[in-house]
Amino acid sequence: MPKIGMLYLCTGKYTVFWPEFYASFEKNFLPGCEKEYFVFTDAETIPGQDCPRVHRIAQEAYDWPYSTLRRFSIFLTQEKALAGCDFLFFFNANLVCEKTVTTEEFLPRPEKGENLLLVQQPGFWDKKPIFYSYDRNPKSTAYIPYNCGRDYVSGGLNGGTAAAFLALCHELERRTEDDLARGVIALWHDESQLNRYAAERSDYRLLTPAYWYPEGWDLPFEAKIVVRDKARYFDVAAVKHKDAHPQSWLARKWGAFRENWLPYLWYARDALLHKTLQGGDAQ
Repeated sequence: MPKIGMLYLCTGKYTVFWPEFYASFEKNFLPGCEKEYFVFTDAETIPGQDCPRVHRIAQEAYDWPYSTLRRFSIFLTQEKALAGCDFLFFFNANLVCEKTVTTEEFLPRPEKGENLLLVQQPGFWDKKPIFYSYDRNPKSTAYIPYNCGRDYVSGGLNGGTAAAFLALCHELERRTEDDLARGVIALWHDESQLNRYAAERSDYRLLTPAYWYPEGWDLPFEAKIVVRDKARYFDVAAVKHKDAHPQSWLARKWGAFRENWLPYLWYARDALLHKTLQGGDAQ
């Protein structure tokens, strides 16, 4: 059976999720495979660290949003060890594997040209691409015009063969640092970068939101990997340095109009201008 590298980042308040994550994934995720856990954390100890397959790696807690923006750089500090795995997968801290997930249903299938594994973001699985929350800023390396893109994938669960995933990390690290040097931050940080990377290729297996199922949602999928509601554990707005002020009626109406109607106008503009992923306007 293949050797699976499990990449897990938990610093600060996010360390609260590790015990349930570890117990559930040990029990239900890819039974029969050898799983190696690479836990990047500022905790001095973690449950399970005496197991030879659990590697606690000291990682300082970055301020928001650099904890997500520099995720790829963090993983690459252990590139040599990670390259020894057959497959690598990154998991958000607040995931729980509630049902058995097999190799047949989860791993990329080389015979079908698949090197990466991505999961549909549950907020967009049934929407058209013009309504996806892509980064629409042309100055960002994560930019996707309204007339481009196929899928919208979650930034919190992804992976692939070790070679393909490490190549992804190198490229998205380069793009992120390029943006930061120019004072640009992608709209949804690592998720925006991942979606741009996916829009450029087709060598990935795409799973349904069954493998990224938010706690409390009602979706037409069997919940296999569940996303715990972080708000039940700590003040998310405080961690992200955001003030949770209620929106005015006018702000809510404008937000709904911008989300549901303006994309048609922007799509027409980008289509008329023949926008592409390869540098804006087609020549």
